[in-house]
Amino acid sequence: MNDRTDPRAVLAGCFLLSVGVNAFVIAPSSVAPLLAERFGVANAAVGDVVSVAILGVILTQIPAGYLLDRFDNRRLVVPAVGLYVLLVLAIQAVEAFGTLLGLRALGGVLVGFVFTAGANVVAQVFPPRRRGFATGVYLASPPAAFALAHATGPLVATSFGPLRVFLLPGAIAVFGGVLFLLAANEPVRSGSTPSAAEFVRAVGNRSVVLVGLSAFAAYALYLFLNTWLPTYGTEVLSLPLPVAGLVTALVPLVGIVARPGGGWLSGRLGGRRRPVLAGGLLLGLVLLVGVPFADGMALFLLLVAGAAFAVQLGTGVYYVLTRELASPGTEGTSLTVLTAVSFTGSFAAPIVGGWLVAGYSWAVAFVAFAAVGLLGVLVLLPIPEPGDPTSAGTGAEPGPDT
Repeated sequence: MNDRTDPRAVLAGCFLLSVGVNAFVIAPSSVAPLLAERFGVANAAVGDVVSVAILGVILTQIPAGYLLDRFDNRRLVVPAVGLYVLLVLAIQAVEAFGTLLGLRALGGVLVGFVFTAGANVVAQVFPPRRRGFATGVYLASPPAAFALAHATGPLVATSFGPLRVFLLPGAIAVFGGVLFLLAANEPVRSGSTPSAAEFVRAVGNRSVVLVGLSAFAAYALYLFLNTWLPTYGTEVLSLPLPVAGLVTALVPLVGIVARPGGGWLSGRLGGRRRPVLAGGLLLGLVLLVGVPFADGMALFLLLVAGAAFAVQLGTGVYYVLTRELASPGTEGTSLTVLTAVSFTGSFAAPIVGGWLVAGYSWAVAFVAFAAVGLLGVLVLLPIPEPGDPTSAGTGAEPGPDT
């Protein structure tokens, strides 16, 4: 990148784009009772509304990687944002629950493409020594989006209707898209274009897949908290819906600090990624087990905030490590592999969480997701650190980047 592109302005534009599309994903969870009443369905069905959007994210990842590694990312992002805004407007007139699910799935496809493209763009415009921190800042955008949705959704829904919660995310995406276009004044794409054989190898990169499986666990824990904590607040703690939404907003809010902090910490550790990832998951699962046994609001908030901070500490590090383990020219594809695998955890968490709560208890649900976190730690063991002799040939970039 030369002086025609301002990396910081590009990061700001991508950050706002990500906020705009990610708020779309989680918005229904903070207004579950109102949305269920609007369409005449059970509260548990709102978990499906969240999951179907995440399913769209998963389905688009591998095709997106193929495109991101071959074309100017600017020419891919702008049309996707335009379609996303049109879809947000179309949702306002939905009458049938099935139609809502279909539009949410299509929206998830657009969300996944815009989000992964943003991660690829940020990594391209920043030099290696600043890439980890910049990626961590970008990865703070989903929790900012979730906090925005949890804090504003109940207020908007009670005043104007539950479908109106998607309008603010659409407006933010438009603003971010304009800023991105103004800041990125030259093509953004991978340094080389992988062949079809290299693309297949990127999809089957063992280290990248293992990183994705660990991220699967972290994302499952994170989405479980985001999706079901509002219901836990209203059913178990007897909180009003707007208050439960504000409490749940704490989960993504701490991620705004945790995600860049994880990138900074890995830089301070000489570019070592696994200790940050394993330490965050271990601390998170321990705190998560204690949440349903908290006997006071102060302890409950402390455990929730601590668990949410810990499981998000490695979020940005997963993306940096994946790029470092990718073969040259397949970074975009490798990122989409990571996103597809990790977002499968996001997809499963709302559905499995609802099943565990309805069929067993809240305590069983929290313990089960803690066990998933432990599996996420174990799959990190065979992954090489960038720069190690065992990582030769993986495309790893040695050394810290802060």
